[in-house]
Amino acid sequence: MSKKRMKKTTRREEYKEKFNEQMQVFNYIMQDGEQIVQCKAPYPEYWFISNKGYLFSAYAGKLRILKANHRYIGTMNKNGVRTGQDWYYEHTVEGEYNKHIPMHKIMSEHFGKNEFGSEETEVHHIRKNLRYKPNDGNVCNRAENLQLLPKEIHKELTRYASKTNAELDKELKQKVKEADCPMYAYTPEMLEALIKWNIQNCIANGLQPVIYMTSITDDAAEIEAEAHPLKIEK
Repeated sequence: MSKKRMKKTTRREEYKEKFNEQMQVFNYIMQDGEQIVQCKAPYPEYWFISNKGYLFSAYAGKLRILKANHRYIGTMNKNGVRTGQDWYYEHTVEGEYNKHIPMHKIMSEHFGKNEFGSEETEVHHIRKNLRYKPNDGNVCNRAENLQLLPKEIHKELTRYASKTNAELDKELKQKVKEADCPMYAYTPEMLEALIKWNIQNCIANGLQPVIYMTSITDDAAEIEAEAHPLKIEK
């Protein structure tokens, strides 16, 4: 008499099957370009995260979207108001008190692209998180609004994003004036050739050229900023 072999499944696979079954009756409408993946360690195997800023739990009998907590963080200004904000999830670990998991952290760990290949990175919000309301955590922390950047590049990008183009131009002119540097006039063709030469020179010396991009606005609070490694075709 032959014995029927049973397929062995891991707990992780069981939660994946459970999530897929529950999703069929959850009445959730996927957005364009949305991806949902099962969370990796050290997060619970019954958590599933969407690149659109949602975290699902398939632990109980019914699928549910976990609500992130909101808090104000950072130093206080002269009015006693903290200057930053963020969103986080609470997760109770057996034998420990609640763990606070920043929303931008878990999102970037599953969908963030490390364009610079740096081992140590910081999470950057392209549109500043202070521009979002307390109930807009999923919009603020969706994958398309986050970047993984090396610390020094993040610091420099933050500086560019803190001032308007007019303010940066004024600051640059003042530095040139104080340094008593000579000034030259270039045609667009000459300027393009000079920029290309500098990029090639950086690459030849083992340096990574970086392009910093900011939106043009008269309100520094509304500036959107991002940074990317710059490559040039030979």
